[in-house]
Amino acid sequence: MKVTKMPKTQLLESGKVYKNLKMIAEGNTIGPKHLSVEESVLTMIKGKAILKIEDTSVELNVGDTIIIPGGVAHYLEIIEDTEAIHTMSIGNKIKLLAE
Repeated sequence: MKVTKMPKTQLLESGKVYKNLKMIAEGNTIGPKHLSVEESVLTMIKGKAILKIEDTSVELNVGDTIIIPGGVAHYLEIIEDTEAIHTMSIGNKIKLLAE
């Protein structure tokens, strides 16, 4: 059984409009279900994960980039130790959702 675990995040850089966060997550875990108010971009730089969004599962590998729509609940199933760059607007808010 996979454990739900919050990934570590690190601010890499911030501009006037956008910020880049590095997300680090342990393999064999599940990230918490959440949504972002605005769309964001996730780029995989290490590992393997599955994005669960609505009724869809999208496998993400190193080099993959995906746009995550704003206002849509989603979570990541982390298959292997994973690192990703998450680009979003500075004002974007992330809301954790109850299971």
